[in-house]
Amino acid sequence: MPECIGLVAGEGELPAILARAMTARGLEVVAIALCEQASLRLQPLVGRLYSFGAGQGNKIIAALKGEGVRDLVIIGKVSKEVLFQRWRFDSRALRVLSRAGSFQDDVLLAEVIREFESEGMRVVEQSRFIPDRCPQEGILTRRRPTRREWRDIEYGFSAARSVGTLGIGQTIVVKHGVVLAVEGMEGTDETIARGCRLAQEGAVVVKVSRPGQDLRLDMPTVGLNTLEAMRTGRATVLAIEAGKTLVVEGDAFIQAADDAGISAVAG
Repeated sequence: MPECIGLVAGEGELPAILARAMTARGLEVVAIALCEQASLRLQPLVGRLYSFGAGQGNKIIAALKGEGVRDLVIIGKVSKEVLFQRWRFDSRALRVLSRAGSFQDDVLLAEVIREFESEGMRVVEQSRFIPDRCPQEGILTRRRPTRREWRDIEYGFSAARSVGTLGIGQTIVVKHGVVLAVEGMEGTDETIARGCRLAQEGAVVVKVSRPGQDLRLDMPTVGLNTLEAMRTGRATVLAIEAGKTLVVEGDAFIQAADDAGISAVAG
């Protein structure tokens, strides 16, 4: 009988990519879809599928335990807006929020992990199943950054990590050593658009994990939508953290960056 693994899935392409990778390894996937988009994408890919809201902690735990899940992966976006809609939360979800005492990502996600572990389940890293989507250090595209862009990349990594210690997003936009935008609750694409409006052209986008970030729950992610936001804003470089960033579309992402004249760097 195939080994069973749980998949708690939010929005985006990654849950389906992960489900395919798990199935290819001979695993029996039990999926919890936290939104309609995830449910539709996972339906043809997994053995068992449940659909619950992010605030239905009791039902999520009961379904996973009922299926005998011991290890699980949590992947995909869940909008923070749901945190301000307490009426959607059951007693377990409210208990997790109460323990966290904060909506900061690292604090809240640590309590989510703690809740699963209290029920005998282990949350494992997403990258274990899709290591090919986590580029190692180097220039990923044909185009190399210019000397000015390299200076902005170096400064951007330093600035992004400093901002990360405050628990504020993972993405910044830089030009000529000036930080033009820092990611807030609106997400990566809106941050890029905001920074590029100020830069006008030639912005450098940097995305890193926060220092000490638990990559089991909130691994930095880039994809074709990221590139489209950069292309629209005439940004020229995307710098990501090597080995700690998921590239959603893999080789297609690199080809799209080449086609747009964008340099992608893992550092």
